Amino acid sequence: MRLPEHLELLLTDEPVLDVYAHGPWRVPDGRFEEIAERIDALARDPRCAELTTDEHKLLTLPASLVTAEIFGMLAFLPGGGAIKAGSWSQLPERLLHEHLVNPGPLSTRMTRWDAPGGRWRPPVDWLIEAPDRELAIELARDCLVALEGIEPLERRRRALLRLYDSPPALDVNLPKMELREHWHAHAGEEIVAAVPELLGPVGYLEWVCSGLLAAYEHLAALAPRDETVEAHLVQLLLQGSLEHVPAELAAALGEDRYRDLQQRLPGERRGFKAGAWQEQTRSWLVRALVSGGADACRAWLDMAMRFVAIVQGLPGDPWFPKPEWIPVGQFQTDLRRLYAPRRRVVNPLAATLRTAAAETAPAARPDLATELVGQPEVTAVLEELTRSAEPVRLLLAGPDGTGKRDAAQELAKALSLGRDPLWVTDNLFSGQRLSDAVAKLHADARDCAGDRLLIIEGLDAIVADPGNGEALAGELHRLLAVHPELHVVALCDAGGDERIREVNPVLPQRFRLARTRPFTAEGHAELFRRAVERRGARATRHALAAAGELLAVTPPVQTLRNARLAPQLAEQVVEAARARAGSGGADGGEPGGPLVIRKQDVPAALDTAQAAGNPLAELRELTGLDTIKHEIALLVAGTRAARLRSESGLRITAPTRHMVFTGNPGTGKTMVARLLGRIYKKLGVLSSGHLVEASRAHLVGEYIGQTAPRTRRLVERAIGGVLFIDEAYTLTQSPLKGDYGHEAIAELVKLMEDHRDDLVVIVAGYQQEMAEFLAANPGLDSRFPKQLHFPDYTDDELIAVFEQLASADGFRLAPGTSDDLRAMLRRAPRGPSFGNGRLMRNLLDVAVANQAERVASADLRAARAGKAKDGPDGKGAKGGAGKAGKAAADDAIEPMRPSRDDLVTLTSEDLPPLLDHPEELYGLYL
Repeated sequence: MRLPEHLELLLTDEPVLDVYAHGPWRVPDGRFEEIAERIDALARDPRCAELTTDEHKLLTLPASLVTAEIFGMLAFLPGGGAIKAGSWSQLPERLLHEHLVNPGPLSTRMTRWDAPGGRWRPPVDWLIEAPDRELAIELARDCLVALEGIEPLERRRRALLRLYDSPPALDVNLPKMELREHWHAHAGEEIVAAVPELLGPVGYLEWVCSGLLAAYEHLAALAPRDETVEAHLVQLLLQGSLEHVPAELAAALGEDRYRDLQQRLPGERRGFKAGAWQEQTRSWLVRALVSGGADACRAWLDMAMRFVAIVQGLPGDPWFPKPEWIPVGQFQTDLRRLYAPRRRVVNPLAATLRTAAAETAPAARPDLATELVGQPEVTAVLEELTRSAEPVRLLLAGPDGTGKRDAAQELAKALSLGRDPLWVTDNLFSGQRLSDAVAKLHADARDCAGDRLLIIEGLDAIVADPGNGEALAGELHRLLAVHPELHVVALCDAGGDERIREVNPVLPQRFRLARTRPFTAEGHAELFRRAVERRGARATRHALAAAGELLAVTPPVQTLRNARLAPQLAEQVVEAARARAGSGGADGGEPGGPLVIRKQDVPAALDTAQAAGNPLAELRELTGLDTIKHEIALLVAGTRAARLRSESGLRITAPTRHMVFTGNPGTGKTMVARLLGRIYKKLGVLSSGHLVEASRAHLVGEYIGQTAPRTRRLVERAIGGVLFIDEAYTLTQSPLKGDYGHEAIAELVKLMEDHRDDLVVIVAGYQQEMAEFLAANPGLDSRFPKQLHFPDYTDDELIAVFEQLASADGFRLAPGTSDDLRAMLRRAPRGPSFGNGRLMRNLLDVAVANQAERVASADLRAARAGKAKDGPDGKGAKGGAGKAGKAAADDAIEPMRPSRDDLVTLTSEDLPPLLDHPEELYGLYL
């Protein structure tokens, strides 16, 4: 048996905070200490020095009001009555230890739990003695900011921050309950969704009941129980020591169910024993747990505890539930008892009888029914393995998208081991401590031994990891010997078996090797046929042949390769054929029969990069960038000349095409990089021409051993196109000791050389910083022979960009608007942070928003004027003789509804009013 992966932390001895509504969270080393320091710093803040209270029972008196506020928040943020467990679940003791009057001992038991019932207090509750309301809210917000970084509490913490950022306008001297009601009503839908307690006691009760009933129904399906939902609810009330059914349940559950609970309560109370109910419920949860319902059990426990907390606290808020008999601690003990790794000893009697049975009646495996396409070597090996009684040890090596996963799944079905296979990937081991990675590998092997297929995806990446790879390879070799009954299928990329052999020459000998191959035209045709049939159509023989030939020469883009190309083509072809048939075009097949795909429906080329149009023409149409256009024209001319020389039989040397783009933000670097990829694709230099944008976070890992694999994966995504690394100098500018940026550069330099024939790497950033970046590694400067500088746009060019963007969005500029915009730009300070084209985009967004408000207001005034003129009864305003002249005057000044031209015209008044403060332009793109 195995727990869901996200719950496996509960079986360890790591520092874990487990808020049931969120799930187990491994507390990062030093995180709680950092938060405690922030709390102490806030308590020492001069704003808080005089704000104390002598009324708190748990804090050292006089207690700082902000500390009291944080204490209440720590009780409230997990949820009203929600279960908070784990070895580091004592939040007040760990974060406020120095402020507690009698701090209790810290427990590290994973089965420890509590159900805090903290009430939400408005920011001016504890902080009512602050000099003013604004300061009280500001300090309450600072308390929430200090608690940042506790992942299970983050969603609720951020929701409250949004509430505090927009407080209701009210008198702070209102009674507390009335004050809370104003705050509750002021909370928006997104905030209430995260903090349902703001719905008030009845609203929160209704929210809890809906979750409780859903969890109960799910558990009852996994582990049937001889009781009705109403009996279950009554017993929950009784184990919480309630003597009557709260009237609020009529609103939460409906009047019919409420009356049913009232009728059942007296009968259920007779003979009810809380201890016996607890044991029965524990047994029920264990049955659901081993049926795969770990998450459902936890959901029911959480909702049941909240239910008790809220009904005990009515008519007020949920409070610490007491007494209660919900078996939370017992469930957590059972979970570890059933799922934690344990030692096993082979019973000699069982081994002897098993051997005798195997000799008299050897187990037969079912025949393999394979649907693999174009992989005869793999098919033959799978058939051999399914006929053998020996444990499966198979290593599948080949390019991505050639059926390795399908082969592993088909083998798992044929083996019929009784349990679904366990898939593990290289990402599960990357960056882990060696002891943790080895422990996981051992646990997976023990779990699968004998009755489950273990599928290791990316074994070559695991073994080649510079941190733990060699040790993990040795451990896997030992496990294959220690567990002779273990079935293992390992998947790796093309050439992955050789990479494994370089690290551990003995490990590949433990496996039967089978290689997948790229598909031929015939294989692609069969894949296309299947994809078309899945879409309710069929293809002619000539269409299949044409599709197979097309797919065989289609270059891959990132993960869209090999077998994944056929569904892409089938989707386009079937959609086009349906449009043809629907418009009365060529024959779409027999009446009532499937749609027929013919050869003419198959396009001449499959553009996987979605790069239609003429990129050279698009480059020429860009505003400004004359120097850049000239440099790229030279690159294009050099490429064409090299092709002519090659066609004439002359010897040529492929140039290094990697580049450096320098310039300020918004000068078109990313746009030109995307066009350059498409240009090189049309010239045949790159196979796909797609663009992959990256930054430091895509390259550099957080732990030892993560950076090189992460960099390799990024480069593999970009092969065939352009890898654009913005602000590349951040790889060398980290002040942290042991930063992995230099490791990313070293790996990148190697990969650039390995894939120079089908990859262009462009690094971009500010001019001075990029010069320092190129000097940081001896191999960098020579790898980037071409450097292009993108100058800032002139005012005229910026105006042209603004007009082009407006036109593309369907707007035009009124006379004089460009002049006002030019005056604004003339006074704006220029510097490294000036936004250039990006600023124009954001200025246009502001102008469009202002124009929308202007025309909508004009339309509303016109509608109101028309209604007033017609009179309240719609028959026209009444008036005496001699009022015709007044009516004519009113008509002359009656507001007009916006015309069609008004709706698409931007005027000077739509521009942001920043002429007096031009430096505020920066705020439009920061």
